Amino acid sequence: MVRMLNCIYIQAPNVHEPKDISDFLTFIHAWLMLLHEHHGNEETLFFPWIEEYIGIPGYMAPNIEQHHAFEPGSQELDKYVVDCREGREKFDGLKVRAIIDRFGEVLSQHLADEIIFLEGLGKFDDKIDWGTLNKRIQKHAVSTADTVSCLL
Repeated sequence: MVRMLNCIYIQAPNVHEPKDISDFLTFIHAWLMLLHEHHGNEETLFFPWIEEYIGIPGYMAPNIEQHHAFEPGSQELDKYVVDCREGREKFDGLKVRAIIDRFGEVLSQHLADEIIFLEGLGKFDDKIDWGTLNKRIQKHAVSTADTVSCLL
């Protein structure tokens, strides 16, 4: 996710042709869908499942608090992309960068922190059935995957 965000940030000022702008907006939109779906699924499924296994309600709350810290910025970018795609805004790569500047660092820090936090769940290996949890996650991912919306 960070590499995709870096690509958006680096390339935004270089996109000028209408077809390229359209494609680039689709790329940003797809990245935002991935971001929102990833963190939404964590909050509604994965984190509660982890807390259920370990028996500690609220254990995953620090991650959720970080989600809330970058969410307004990602929603601002989402709105800008929709407005550009629907003709209410003219694409401006420097504006894309300015929006990312308001949340990118917080998001990047969250993604780095989250890896460390999740690795720390190893101390609960005696409580977490990782095989069953993985199957639950896979089943949900396959049954709810949206393969069309990012192209719209």
